[in-house]
Amino acid sequence: MKKEFDNKKLKTDIHDGLINHCEFFDLLKILKEYKDAGGKQNDAYAVLESLREAIKDDSYEDRILELLDVVVGFCSLHVRIWDNN
Repeated sequence: MKKEFDNKKLKTDIHDGLINHCEFFDLLKILKEYKDAGGKQNDAYAVLESLREAIKDDSYEDRILELLDVVVGFCSLHVRIWDNN
């Protein structure tokens, strides 16, 4: 049975990952799990944008922007999560 993921959990998990200085690929795994559990691309984007607004710290903004790039597909194929065809 797949782990249930919702927008609130995604926000909490990404936030905690950022605060705990998790590596990019650990945060990417959270996004992949979210998608695999039925999470939608536009919802993931909205969650990351809300985190970007909530966390007013430049050290986290770059990582959030990297994750936003992945969500919209502006990334290498090996890290792409959603198919934008």
